[in-house]
Amino acid sequence: MSDYITIKGQDIQVVSSDPANPTLGQIWYNTTSQSLKGVEFAAAAWATGGNLSTARYYLAGCGIQTAGLGFGGYSSGSIPTGGSNSTEEYDGSAWTAGGNLGTARYRLAGAGTQTAGLAFGGQADASPRTTATEEYNGSTWTAGGTMSGSFQNRGGAGTQTAALAFGGQPITGTTEEYNGSSWTAGGNLNTARTTIGGAGIQTAALAFGGNIDPPIVNSTEEYDGSTWTVGGNLNTARKALGGAGTQTAALAFGGEQPPISAATEEYDGSAWTAGGSMGTARYGLAGAGTQTSGLGFGGNAPPFTAATEEYTGGGPVTVTISGS
Repeated sequence: MSDYITIKGQDIQVVSSDPANPTLGQIWYNTTSQSLKGVEFAAAAWATGGNLSTARYYLAGCGIQTAGLGFGGYSSGSIPTGGSNSTEEYDGSAWTAGGNLGTARYRLAGAGTQTAGLAFGGQADASPRTTATEEYNGSTWTAGGTMSGSFQNRGGAGTQTAALAFGGQPITGTTEEYNGSSWTAGGNLNTARTTIGGAGIQTAALAFGGNIDPPIVNSTEEYDGSTWTVGGNLNTARKALGGAGTQTAALAFGGEQPPISAATEEYDGSAWTAGGSMGTARYGLAGAGTQTSGLGFGGNAPPFTAATEEYTGGGPVTVTISGS
């Protein structure tokens, strides 16, 4: 009679440390922790992070999940006199105060990292839309080159020395490229729109969602450094949504249809698929990070919220089946 292992598959490995690159369905016994472990597929999901110090929406963000940056936005008072100049830095668990923006504003866009951030455009309190650009060095904001046009609700992507701004209000399809000191014209979007989501870098950016005042759109466009081409449509059309990641691995979350949405979608370079829903539906939030390690914070639920959520993409994870 055949033995069990011949019929049912491989023997369970006995090891002193977990395998470096285990495969889905693999099981082993760890003698050090005295536990039976294995690899299973975990669904993508959002988890609660540390709250912003100041609840706000229509703020901007940049960086990664463990080193994020949030700045500007509506923070208090009645619109349009509740603009904020505050900056907060996230370490993966808590937000702490950073240096204030030189110009308090909301509906602005951002790009870059926590120690090399960029803030541009937006609306200053009781003032016209601004062309101001500011650069962050990890502690202080300083003036950068002004934009050629005054817009709010633009999409943003890239780095402090190679940034991209696109769309915005008044409704426009224009694109501008930043080289660390000045902005120059890039190729126009195929669909002019505002309150648009963005991800990627200057030479490989992604624009998605937004509205054409009033229609809300689901269209996606991809930028190659000079020209925008049409990509796969979002499954849920929405505006004022958060974005993160790259052109071929992007994340879109939250926003307003209406109603206010908690939906998350992942882009693979050609199509969007559903991801895990946010714990708090909201719009006018900021995003940072990657498709598998995203960050969403602030927004209007309503009311204004300080809530932060951290996204983990779906995939194989090591779990303890029994033991310690």
